Amino acid sequence: MRFPRRLLAANMFLAVFVWLAYLVVITLVTVGIAIWGELDQSVWEKAVQLTRWYALFVGAALVTEFLPLFIAHGQSRRQFGFQAAVTLAIFAPFLSVLLVISFLAESLLYGMAGWTWALGQTHLYTAPTQAPLIFLEYTVMFLAWLVTGAFVSAAFYRWGGGGLLAVPLGIVMILFAQSAIGDKMPLPFITFRLGFDLEQSVPLALTVGVATFAVGLGLTWPIIRDVPLKNNVS
Repeated sequence: MRFPRRLLAANMFLAVFVWLAYLVVITLVTVGIAIWGELDQSVWEKAVQLTRWYALFVGAALVTEFLPLFIAHGQSRRQFGFQAAVTLAIFAPFLSVLLVISFLAESLLYGMAGWTWALGQTHLYTAPTQAPLIFLEYTVMFLAWLVTGAFVSAAFYRWGGGGLLAVPLGIVMILFAQSAIGDKMPLPFITFRLGFDLEQSVPLALTVGVATFAVGLGLTWPIIRDVPLKNNVS
């Protein structure tokens, strides 16, 4: 099995450009809040919410975009499955490193400007300089969202509307991972947050992260192992 150099590089290259643009936007938002409002919390804590949807999109794109392309160019489904799994396993901590840099940059900005930095909810970390804990928390998060994106998109790619049956399983995987890092999912217009009552700890977060990723891969592979390619030519 070959190392997924091209697949991984393509996603990393795009992620860096998206992150740089997002970093500029969030910095401008932070300064704007400080000037025209009241800045008393970490802006990046809230900004992370959008990054997990990006991870979901990347996981889905592996199946809907890259799988047909790679198979059409001579790779077997087994080869692609291996490369996709390795890509997801490496891409999750890569995205986490970008967030570690983001929090460190935010800490520097807050310190230079004399602004108050605080968190709005429970996390594994309590300060923006706790790089190892920030890295762990968001690696667990990204692993769940990436593999869920791959799993659900594989179900839709193979069965069309029948892929809706995979959505509840995908939601459960995400909720377990989010609950393990203290981040239950809010519901619109109500104060109730959806999730599981899990005690936040490093060992539990590691266990849930690895287990969620393994389950997600285990659910995705039977779907794509013999999936027929769709002919998009009308």
